[in-house]
Amino acid sequence: MYLRLWDNYHGTCASMPIAVSNVTGGTAGALSVGCTALQITLASPLAQGQSATIGFDLGITVPSGADRFGYDGAFSFIGNALPVLAVKDGTGWHLDPYTNNGEAFYSLAADFKVTLDHPTALLVPATGTSVDAAGSSGRTVTTATATKVRDFAWAAGPFSKISGTSTAGTPINVYSVTGISSANAQSMLTTAKTAVDAHSSRFGAYPYGELDAVIDNNFWFGGMEYPGFVLDLVSTTALTHEIGHQWWYGIVGDDEYNSPWLDESFTDYATDLALNKTGTSCWSSVSWASSAEKITNSMAYWDTHSSRYSTVVYGYGKCALHDLRRLIGDAAMTKLLKDYATSHWYGVSTTAEFKAAAQAATTTDLTSFWTTHRIEG
Repeated sequence: MYLRLWDNYHGTCASMPIAVSNVTGGTAGALSVGCTALQITLASPLAQGQSATIGFDLGITVPSGADRFGYDGAFSFIGNALPVLAVKDGTGWHLDPYTNNGEAFYSLAADFKVTLDHPTALLVPATGTSVDAAGSSGRTVTTATATKVRDFAWAAGPFSKISGTSTAGTPINVYSVTGISSANAQSMLTTAKTAVDAHSSRFGAYPYGELDAVIDNNFWFGGMEYPGFVLDLVSTTALTHEIGHQWWYGIVGDDEYNSPWLDESFTDYATDLALNKTGTSCWSSVSWASSAEKITNSMAYWDTHSSRYSTVVYGYGKCALHDLRRLIGDAAMTKLLKDYATSHWYGVSTTAEFKAAAQAATTTDLTSFWTTHRIEG
């Protein structure tokens, strides 16, 4: 098995932000993929359905910077720091490199229970549902429990917190760093309430208990998603998008390195729907940079053509889905995505499976549609 130590990308192999030591239940091997993968040989082989326990100590050194893994003054953002198991599927082990241009993550749904012992003055928004208890003098023990999530992330700092509940009943917390106005925080709470219900109504009820949104306008990116936990600028569109990822990657998983369109294009399409945007004529503005450019290209391609990543995967990708909706009809498209989410709930989506599901939803032959929209696989 392999542990993915994603955040070692942010350091060097000589100075690693994520350090695993004292491994029990197996033998630690060499680090690989820029020290982001640690091979562990189990004490004995496992047959299908058997289980084993691995233990280890974990050291996390958070670097400076308003990032998905970094700190902005007194506020720390700790995404991808907990090791997750690498996936082995029909194509073999997935030991792809980290990408800062997008995401490289691919993990299966799992259960987490994380206990954070922290100064009471610091708040710790996190994946899952959190319960606080008194710790030693001046400290609080927060226990976060998350079921069927692909990763676990948290933040720590003297955040300002406001809370509410969406119309459909999802508890939402907005945590703001210093400098975010109360009006902007309230606006993001309103956006989150609307977005989680809009996505729930289209793709299935939000399953992760509460939802935490952490707001900092110093992030260099628009937003970043983790299960039940998002990082965002003050932006209605970005927050609606990151909450959409709770379904497209969180619930319906995919191999983000090799098929980034399966979460980004679908999430941007969901964002349009939630914001009542129909994408009218958006495909008419498509202009390909080369014959090699495709919506379904991997991050290996986009990391060498980074200026085109957002345009093609987000823009052309969502426009292709709008085009598919217009081709097969609103009702058929609505049913297709709802049924597809249901059938892949906590599972993994592939391009081939989506294309097959789309073809099954219409009597129109979609062969030329996929070709025209450069959706291969």
